Amino acid sequence: MKKFKMTPHKLMIGLFALVLCGTSLMTAVLPKKERSENENRTLAQMPTIVNQNKLKAAENPADVWNSIKWKYINDRTGKAFKDDFETFLSDHLAGREMWVKFSNGIQRLSGKQEINGVYTVGNQMIQLLKPFDQEQFYTNIKAMDSFAERFPEKQMYLMIAPTVQELYTNKIPSYMSVLSERVVIDTSYKALANVGTIDCRSYLANGTDEYLYYRTDHHWTSLGAYRAYQSAAKALGYTAYGLSSFNIETVSSDFRGTLYSKTLDDSVTPDSIEYYTLSKNEPQVKMTCMNGATVEEYDSLYVREFLEQKDKYSSFTGSNVPVVTIETNVDNDKTLLIVKDSYAHSLVPFLSKHYSKITMADMRYINTDLNQLIDLDDYSQVLFMFNAITFAEDDSLTRLGLTR
Repeated sequence: MKKFKMTPHKLMIGLFALVLCGTSLMTAVLPKKERSENENRTLAQMPTIVNQNKLKAAENPADVWNSIKWKYINDRTGKAFKDDFETFLSDHLAGREMWVKFSNGIQRLSGKQEINGVYTVGNQMIQLLKPFDQEQFYTNIKAMDSFAERFPEKQMYLMIAPTVQELYTNKIPSYMSVLSERVVIDTSYKALANVGTIDCRSYLANGTDEYLYYRTDHHWTSLGAYRAYQSAAKALGYTAYGLSSFNIETVSSDFRGTLYSKTLDDSVTPDSIEYYTLSKNEPQVKMTCMNGATVEEYDSLYVREFLEQKDKYSSFTGSNVPVVTIETNVDNDKTLLIVKDSYAHSLVPFLSKHYSKITMADMRYINTDLNQLIDLDDYSQVLFMFNAITFAEDDSLTRLGLTR
């Protein structure tokens, strides 16, 4: 009998087989999570052949098969079930985040700078504006203009914020097919007939060394929001406080945001989160967050419990919900309605110094006409506030009935 001889090649094969078997076993026996906090998303669940809810709803056996309109039964090849099962296994692979980091690291070593839609230049992650639906873009503009035309007595403004891409335009290769946020903003502003415009781009995308955008997240920082607050002062009718008027509190130095969630790239420095409050006469506030039948109230615009979670940016006025109303002790009759994306969350703490009431409405989470939830007579001003990428790509302004 030939004596077995260990060689480096055989050792590598054995180790690979051991890792493969061990990973498969651990994947099978370990408890399955519902969410990945690092990736900030819900994980796929085990697909089932039968829609259990519809089966339970069936009143008699004859209705059972009529109640099963399940893609896996109708798919004769079983491809739908196979695809969903593979997604489930991928999401719950033992040590999955380690493997994702390893895979992304190999791609970076090979020279690839864009991973999962995130482009990294040095110590900065960037969400890129890619080709979008032009027809939808102009429909969004028309929706706002039509809305303003219905309420001519209201002062209405649009602020479109550039993202960090605007600061790195010259460092992104032309072959990336990245569109210009400047063009998006300028085109939008020129197309509006009934809505005033606020230029915050010149306050932000001027190549300064200020910490205006997070490195690992797609939002602007508190300082970036402050620059936008300055840019809006004249149009909205207030005098902006100088930076020296604020106490600046660093509440987190280990924030890794939405762009990190897509890459799990630990080489980029974590971000700091800062809260700005007036050194003197900081307004008292009551913030009410309404999400359907759920209503939560706070006595601050900063929800510090989120600082203990992955989604630390939500500590600014809470997570995305349909409607947030902020009442202050500012002694004037100025009221502001903001139709917005999440960029507004870190802007509102600055605006709150000048209004007795501010309401934020996020049309992405509202499935009815805005007038069904909010009485426009309660507001003297309306601000549409979006970042350039959201405004170019989102369809919520028209989907939810602003033009009716």
